[in-house]
Amino acid sequence: WVWGVPLIVLIMAAGILLSVRTKFVQIFHLPKALKFMLKDEEGGEGEVSSFGALCTALSATIGTGNIVGVATAVGILAGGPGALFWMWVSAFFGMMTNFSENVLGIYYRRKNMYGEWSGGAMYYLENGLGSKKGMKKIAKFLAILFAIFCVLASFGIGNMTQVNSIADAMHSNFGIPTLVMGIILAVIAALVVIGGIKRIGRVTEKLVPFMALAYIIGALVIFFINYILWYTFID
Repeated sequence: WVWGVPLIVLIMAAGILLSVRTKFVQIFHLPKALKFMLKDEEGGEGEVSSFGALCTALSATIGTGNIVGVATAVGILAGGPGALFWMWVSAFFGMMTNFSENVLGIYYRRKNMYGEWSGGAMYYLENGLGSKKGMKKIAKFLAILFAIFCVLASFGIGNMTQVNSIADAMHSNFGIPTLVMGIILAVIAALVVIGGIKRIGRVTEKLVPFMALAYIIGALVIFFINYILWYTFID
C-alpha cells in the first residue's frame, strides 16, 4: 500500500517531525553523544557498555545494503550521483527516527524473569501507546503484530541476502559448497546469539571496528582505482 513515493514521504516526514520535536539532537548534542560513545555514563544501567551497544547497532547497519543498495541506486536504476545526496538527506533526518526508537525502547524496557533487560517497539507500543486513553487494546494488537512481522522479516530482509552473498562468494572463489558454507554460518551465528546480548556485545566490539575500517578502506580503494582509470582513459 505504501511502497514507493508514499513510503519515502512517510519516512522523511517522520524524521523531520522528530528532528523538530527533539530540537535537532543530531546537531546540538553530537559532542555529548561522541563522548558517551566510548565512555559509559555514570549511574547507567544496562547489559553491555556504550561502545558494545554502538557496535551491536553498527553490526546490523553496515553490510549488504550499504554496498548493493548504493550501487543499485547510483548505477543500475540510473539514479546517478544525485541519489547519494538524497541518501544523505534521508540519513540526516532518519537518524532521529532511530534515536527516538532507542530512547522509547530504553524508557519502556522491562526486566524479564531472568533479570535481563527486554525492550523494543513491542514494549513501548504496549506500555507507552497503551497508556493513552482508549488505546490499550489497539496498542496490544500493534505490539503483537510488530513482533510477528519482526520475526518474519529477520529471515528475509538481511539474513537470506547476506548468507546467500557469502556462500556464493566462497563457492565462486574457493569452491566451498554453498550448503556447507550455510551450515558453518548458522553454527557461528548460533554460538554468538545463544550467549545473549552480553556475548553479542563482546563479539561485535571486536569485529565491528575492523569491519568498519575495512569498509572505508575498500570504498576508498575502489574510488581511487576508478579515478585513475577514468583520467587515464581521458588522456
